[in-house]
Amino acid sequence: MPTKLTKRFVDALKPKEDAYERRDSEVTGFLCRVQPTGTKTFWLVYPFNGKRGPRYRLGQYPNVSVEGARALARAAAGDVAKGIDPQVRRQSERVQLGRDRLANLRVFLKEKYEPWAIAHLKSATVQLQRIRSDFADRLDKPMTGLHPLAVEGIRQRWRKDGKKPRTIERDIQRIQGVLSHAVQCGVLDRHPFKGALKKMQYDKRGRVRFLSAEEEAALRAALTAREDRLRGERIRFNTWRIERHREPLPERSGDHIDHLRPMVMLALNSGMRRGELFSLTWSAVDFEAGIVTVRAESAKSGQTRPIPLNSEAMTVLTTWRKRQGDAADGLVFPGKDGARLTNITKSWAGVVKAAKLSKFNFHDLRHSFASRLVQRGVDLNTVRELLGHSEIKTTLIYAHLAAGSLRAAVERVVAA
Repeated sequence: MPTKLTKRFVDALKPKEDAYERRDSEVTGFLCRVQPTGTKTFWLVYPFNGKRGPRYRLGQYPNVSVEGARALARAAAGDVAKGIDPQVRRQSERVQLGRDRLANLRVFLKEKYEPWAIAHLKSATVQLQRIRSDFADRLDKPMTGLHPLAVEGIRQRWRKDGKKPRTIERDIQRIQGVLSHAVQCGVLDRHPFKGALKKMQYDKRGRVRFLSAEEEAALRAALTAREDRLRGERIRFNTWRIERHREPLPERSGDHIDHLRPMVMLALNSGMRRGELFSLTWSAVDFEAGIVTVRAESAKSGQTRPIPLNSEAMTVLTTWRKRQGDAADGLVFPGKDGARLTNITKSWAGVVKAAKLSKFNFHDLRHSFASRLVQRGVDLNTVRELLGHSEIKTTLIYAHLAAGSLRAAVERVVAA
């Protein structure tokens, strides 16, 4: 028999061996269910689509008061009268609440984008740092706020602060990738600005810094001088130890006393990136075929590429392998305790300074390799394959160096 559910009535309900229910006399289908444990929960039993029996949980007593539960029951019954299933509505609200929470840039980066980036992007850590730094003032705002007008304002502010257009476009591409992933995850219905902004105009060729013949000679000399200096330091240090009756350290004799010189020479003769050199293993070097293979997992493009070794590169690797002896079965250029190198900043900076090279970084060795190929008549598509560029437009930054081909093309106009 239905009875009006009140606080006094519900408080008086005692647990029994089996669960039981007490229905409310005011709202049809509103009831309190009492478990053997003593837990009391409010429910609404309602008819829907010709069926009677679906149950909608209103809350647990006393977290939800009797009057509060009754109000929720009336609201849910109102939905049913309109043809809305309250359980479906609640699920939709939960989904939307989750989407709203993830639509916050900081939350989405942490919970969705970062795990994906670590699994799929080689430079995930750096990329995430740049995104959080570039968009620090928007981390706690919805991603939908990055609409075309807002992003254009960001670009103009960066330009005013002195950031170069090429850098600005790369930074915008990073956040564009984040928003695209949000669409894929169902967090955003559509991309806020993709396709709505014109790309900034800038020199696509950009900076191509490569070594002149004189600079290359200076670099080679600086590398040799560094090894001579390190040998001399070891001799003097051992002399000091012997004078104090201590065991001397192994002498630094022969070529390539550490990784820097062979690494630089291999980069100069193969165009390999620094990260590719750090990850290079001896199993990827085929001395018989004269080929080194950059494997997909260490390549920026994610594609495996073979690189033929010229005579100097072969000599460098052969000498370095002999130098390593029994250790020559893992990484070609191992770091401390055989681990992968993470940087060569200090030693490289010392050589660049000694060679008096202006604005020259390690990646410019790759530019030097490519530039030398183009200047000697190698076609751009072959250069693209050797460098591992996924698109020929990336290789076109070296096109202007093929002066002979350009000159021949111009001369055809005269001949005509």
